[in-house]
Amino acid sequence: MAMPINLDPVLTSRIKTAMGQLNQWRPDLAAQITTAVENAHAQAMQVAQSGTLPPGPLATHSLMLAKSALTNDADAVVSSLEAGIIINIGPDGVILGTGKWEQLDPGWIEAFAVFLESLLPIVGGKHNFVNSPQTITIPNQVSIGIAGDWGTGEWRTVTNPAPSTKVGAAMAKLNPHITIHLGDVYYSGTANEEQHLLLLLWPPGSLGSFTLNSNHEMYSGAKPYFDALSQPPFTQQAGCSYFALENDNWIIVGLDSAYFSEEGELYMNGALFPEKFPNKQQAFLQDKGEEALLKKKKVIVLTHHNGLDDPGLNTNALFQQVTNAFPNNAGPAYWYWGHQHLGVVYKSQGAANVLCRCCGHGALPSGVASVLVDSPGVIWHEKDLAGDPDIPKRVLNGFAMLTLDGPNIKEAFYDENGAVAWSST
Repeated sequence: MAMPINLDPVLTSRIKTAMGQLNQWRPDLAAQITTAVENAHAQAMQVAQSGTLPPGPLATHSLMLAKSALTNDADAVVSSLEAGIIINIGPDGVILGTGKWEQLDPGWIEAFAVFLESLLPIVGGKHNFVNSPQTITIPNQVSIGIAGDWGTGEWRTVTNPAPSTKVGAAMAKLNPHITIHLGDVYYSGTANEEQHLLLLLWPPGSLGSFTLNSNHEMYSGAKPYFDALSQPPFTQQAGCSYFALENDNWIIVGLDSAYFSEEGELYMNGALFPEKFPNKQQAFLQDKGEEALLKKKKVIVLTHHNGLDDPGLNTNALFQQVTNAFPNNAGPAYWYWGHQHLGVVYKSQGAANVLCRCCGHGALPSGVASVLVDSPGVIWHEKDLAGDPDIPKRVLNGFAMLTLDGPNIKEAFYDENGAVAWSST
């Protein structure tokens, strides 16, 4: 017997209340968000009614059922959907289904509720941005594990564990000196989620761990995220969302691409600073770029948000902000990001031939991304099926490992089972 999905009535009430207050307090922002909600709803209706893919890019999952929550499912989108079904796979690999963490998972409305509340000064508000970046000396021979979008926790069973559990265990087995999370704790980076889905579960490096800010953590105004930076295993960040790790040959710069991202776009498009208003974070990156040129070091940049579109054919505003911070607008040698739930190695980009990698496939289930297949901008992408009995169309999740040995670097992408999926020296 088919089981319908349903929306949490407490969350729907919170969404209605917060949206009403936002309309009174910031009507321009409310109108921008309403337009995004309408567009996402049109996509949800098309998927639910016909099973076909909407034209253009898919809306963020946090918005897909938002109008249904605001209107008591007036268009019967929710009531027409069954629990645990997969309807289609988006071009970016997003699973258009109703299962946990899929595009039509009713749990995503938590993120929308928390996001709206964070925009209200009485209920929410952002954490103040912290400008106390640490520069930490690391060994010349060091291994670094990197995973993005990992904060789901264990949502399955001992016999069929969640991808994040497998990824964390596979990373820990390699005993990295440093581990870095590229951001996203789900659904919305609340205090409970930061505590139980990141702090208590993240595989610590023997020399330390670091974590980046993200759009989902901004939905809580980043308050729980910044609180997490004063707790193990992330205490070396000293409460700051950007930092540098440095040895005789390399400078690794972790940046906050979420805090200054546009609220009305649900923080989906990365930014290091508000447009035309460079800040201390940008100056920090510039200083590291100049130091690298002077001391003949190479720079690895880490952000949550992507600097390229999925097929690796077009740069974006974040790409310009990052590369323009370097002498001659050259950019770093390497750039790792998450945000898109994909594992991708791109061809070099820009004047400095920046080697860009997407490592956002740490936990969320995704299918084969058709936009990556045969793209001239892509060297490798994870497309092998995971053999998941619950989600047969899911591709393998995974993480990356960097091994620095003096001036030399070895890169490797590992899948959730601990096998090397791609490597380069």
